[in-house]
Amino acid sequence: MRRPNSNIVPFSLALYLLLISAVPNFVLRTKADPRITEAGHGCSLINTTNPSAFSENRKTVFSLLVKNISSTGFATASHGNGKDSVYGLAQCRNDLSMEDCSKCYATATEQIVIYCPFEIGARMIFEGCFLRYENETFFDQALDGGNSNVCISYSSSSPKLFNETALRLLADIKSKAFKNEGFATSKISAKGLQTPIYGLAMCRRTLTTNSCDVCLQHATKLVQRCFSLQDGRALDAGCYLRYSTLAFFSIPSSSSSPSKIVLILVGTFGGVALIALLMVFLIFRHPFRKFYTKLSGPRQHEEAEAYFITEEDFRWDHLFNYDSLRVATKNFDANMKIGEGGFGQVYKGIFRDGQEAAVKKLFVQKSSRVSDEFVTEVKLISAVRHRNLVRLLGCCTRGPEKLLVYEFMPNMSLDKHLFGNTAKQLSWKMRFEIILGTAHGLAYLNEESPFRILHRDIKAANILLDNDFHAKIADFGLARLFPEDQTHLTTRVGGTIGYTAPEYAIHGHLTDKVDVYSYGMLVLEVVSGRKYIDSTLSAQMELLLEWAWNLYENKEAFSLVDRRLIGEPELNREEILKVIQIALLCTQGTPELRPLMSKVVSMLTSNTTVFAQPSRPAFIDNYSTSKGLSSVNFGQMEPSSTATSQATLSISFEPR
Repeated sequence: MRRPNSNIVPFSLALYLLLISAVPNFVLRTKADPRITEAGHGCSLINTTNPSAFSENRKTVFSLLVKNISSTGFATASHGNGKDSVYGLAQCRNDLSMEDCSKCYATATEQIVIYCPFEIGARMIFEGCFLRYENETFFDQALDGGNSNVCISYSSSSPKLFNETALRLLADIKSKAFKNEGFATSKISAKGLQTPIYGLAMCRRTLTTNSCDVCLQHATKLVQRCFSLQDGRALDAGCYLRYSTLAFFSIPSSSSSPSKIVLILVGTFGGVALIALLMVFLIFRHPFRKFYTKLSGPRQHEEAEAYFITEEDFRWDHLFNYDSLRVATKNFDANMKIGEGGFGQVYKGIFRDGQEAAVKKLFVQKSSRVSDEFVTEVKLISAVRHRNLVRLLGCCTRGPEKLLVYEFMPNMSLDKHLFGNTAKQLSWKMRFEIILGTAHGLAYLNEESPFRILHRDIKAANILLDNDFHAKIADFGLARLFPEDQTHLTTRVGGTIGYTAPEYAIHGHLTDKVDVYSYGMLVLEVVSGRKYIDSTLSAQMELLLEWAWNLYENKEAFSLVDRRLIGEPELNREEILKVIQIALLCTQGTPELRPLMSKVVSMLTSNTTVFAQPSRPAFIDNYSTSKGLSSVNFGQMEPSSTATSQATLSISFEPR
């Protein structure tokens, strides 16, 4: 866990002004109860040096928080830069309805600026919700020096028995919270006590399981100072703990009178009817035309229209709960991270049933393009299925981030085996199967799927390997639909420098032959075991494509083979030469000379080795003259996850 930030320390030293109203009558009610009785509040000892900018950033954060707090009961957000930046967290009690949660949060935002108008940090703690903001991140903070306890009500008539019973209650709810994603309620009775004792524990959802446990242990010590009194609370940075002889949380009634059953039935059928009407509305509200426009992208350099993400827009196998993903990834612990891109990270998730998954966390607020890529990837990959495409298990749109959940690929991405130090050496047989599997997947996308799809970012980092090292194409964030009635699209360039076809890199001229070119570059990398460019090599070998062409023209193509494969008993010279020839056909400078991916599959699976002879593209000479990449104008290229530019949302796994 990170060390608390320096600006948080003064806040921790601030004396909380605990304004406790008269003891509320926490009885079970049928009407709404947002529980806005204040438990405490606190302000930093440091004021902002730029009240106008800080207040505006705080206002923006509050507006961002409300979008998720009203649907999930939890939200984090940040806005601004430098010392005027604001980080915010809001969370409601799990037993609060979303309507009451919204009311509680609204009251908290009003009160916190009254108490702390210019301070760089503040907290507002109600019985039903919690709100905090700082000028530095604090989301993983469990404890601080500003913790406190609140003791109210009168002493028990049997203090020793009461204290023993309360101690058992606290141990019980702490244990339950540890197993229940940081939230638990319970009650306990004892012979000799007039009333049961009720308890509630709640951790901030940004804490890891261990941090939550640490916070609740400390809170237990704090609240024990209230023992013998009938109501006690502990308030800390990462958790809230309370016991009371009053039933202060919602408990479902056990009575089932006929009138209640009728009301339940009426409400159920009414809800079903309402959902049906909403589905009809959404079908007409979001027609296929909008889906098509979103995926096909802007034409003639025009930007696509703004798009608001809703769950109704997606098809999915399963809609995941944010908390379940948070627990599966150990609160997105750094040790669970297996990949990273410019707009998000990928974490390994292990669910309670033992199922493993790859969880891609996108920071949508970081860039407007991420929202586009999230919509694109979810809609597109859920609309197609193939054994050589990574499978989307589901998504989560309700939470502080947008999350995609994929099947877990235990052998990570292809680039880690080709260019990294891995324990598993890829044999030629394995490499050929990867080359063939990738070709099958691309042929399906370009020609066989219900929609003609252009991937636009085929490279080793986007080819994942399953248990048997079968290839699966991943990362559809830059994909585009290709209209049946058009020969090409003109768009902003997207992809990775070195894998991008020249006509696309220079003119934005997009056809299915762009994916074919990228595939050809990928095949050359798989055969040679080296990257498309390596500045540590001689000038003749620096660019992989140029080197491969020179070897081919001099009838020395077999010299391209990865030295690690030499001497392998299964090494098939004729098959390797055929694969190299296919790769060079795929990387022809003129798009019309490149084969379709279905033809590539046919050539790879054919017993013959007699194909059309590739010709030396003129652009290779231009590359050589200009030292590789500078002759091609990549100024308008959309960013991608390469060493040069880290922006594409790739699932690029790193072994741990």
